[in-house]
Amino acid sequence: MPSDKILSLHRNFHVRFQGKSFAAERLEPILNALCHRLQIMGLKPGGVLASAASYSWLNTLLLFALPRMGCMFFPFDPALPESKREKLLSAAGAQLVLFDDHCLDQLELLPETARPGQPLPPDAVRILLATSGTQGAPRLVELTGKNLLGSVLASCRRLELTPADVWLASLPLHHIGGLSILLRCAQVGAEVVLMERFNPIDMFDALARYRATHLSLVPAMLVRLIETDPQFHPPASLRVVLLGGAAADAALVEAALRQRWPVCPSYGLTETASQVATLYPPPQKWIPGCAGFPLEHVEISICPETHAIRVRGASVATHARREDGRRTELTDEQGWLMTGDAGWLDDLGQLHITGRRDDVLITGGENIHPRMLEQELQHCPGIEDVAVSAIRDSVWGDALVALYVGAANPDQVQAWARRNLQGAFLPKRYFKTNSLPRNALGKLLRGEVKGRLQALNG
Repeated sequence: MPSDKILSLHRNFHVRFQGKSFAAERLEPILNALCHRLQIMGLKPGGVLASAASYSWLNTLLLFALPRMGCMFFPFDPALPESKREKLLSAAGAQLVLFDDHCLDQLELLPETARPGQPLPPDAVRILLATSGTQGAPRLVELTGKNLLGSVLASCRRLELTPADVWLASLPLHHIGGLSILLRCAQVGAEVVLMERFNPIDMFDALARYRATHLSLVPAMLVRLIETDPQFHPPASLRVVLLGGAAADAALVEAALRQRWPVCPSYGLTETASQVATLYPPPQKWIPGCAGFPLEHVEISICPETHAIRVRGASVATHARREDGRRTELTDEQGWLMTGDAGWLDDLGQLHITGRRDDVLITGGENIHPRMLEQELQHCPGIEDVAVSAIRDSVWGDALVALYVGAANPDQVQAWARRNLQGAFLPKRYFKTNSLPRNALGKLLRGEVKGRLQALNG
């Protein structure tokens, strides 16, 4: 299949939004009219359009319209602080910035017009996406048509997506997880039910009403679904709950599987246009950290000394833009991307994630991955959520400290830990809190955790 077809619409593609239904043949004139309107607004071929309408119909249309104009798309988080937003817009070289949907007013009433500009070639950058920046300053990843095509085709095959399927979409459209849903369904001709925002009650209703077969969630969303109705069982039509965006703990996945949620833990990055590995079919029992087999276009290499995960393949982006506008290479001479994560491959070839390499703590000469210790502490009665960090110590190097949410008091947690954890894994102190700092996708903000613990420790 030619790479220039990555953002075209399969004739069976269908989108539902706010009670309206849009088939591919209805979308085509709308997209062409939008191209004409954006040209009038000043967008020129080769330019970058930035949009803050993360959950809106606008971003859905822009995703498919802009490549027709020969333009790039930069969807960004509307909640970004102004100072950070301005840096990213400058780095992107944004020619036009949209903060609302006014350019869509009466769009369907306009006559279809000729498409301005030349479509982007397959190797051209089509989407710019800001990484989450949980460990530092974000950068803009450049995703080409070939990157997107490699990811989409492999994902559709792994998840067995067909024109008969319905994907319920509630992830924000300034993240690759949300945009990928639209691209996959457009490629094979599946249906997308686009939700404006995540709400558990609305989600329960939509799953049944539209007989959804696929659903994408981050762990924080899955927690809310289970907590809202522990007795809810998803309809039999649902085959895949693609779980990614942040590390999931064993207790959460086990609870979801008991409620018959067909959870498929996945590992991916913005830099790889979404999935790298996905555990499919859904497991009956999950091994914590297991992300399944790599997708067919992906090669994975594990460094023997550091357990660093390297990735190579068609979906891997080669360049990014820093906040200061400088362009930087993401891959080495052989095409390998160093992910920043640590893990291992089992005898079958499945990928297991142990945590971030830059999160590793060294206590008493032992290397400790906080995520692995957090998974153990999740089994402690009275703990709902937990984060492990460290404070500097003249004896231990990194003295382990835990910050947790739950009914248990620190003495109870410490007593449980002494009975169930090895000596090197024992935190020296435990602090109770009302909530842990996480970003919109549920990723733990470890820098803020460390700051809180340092303040609490005095």
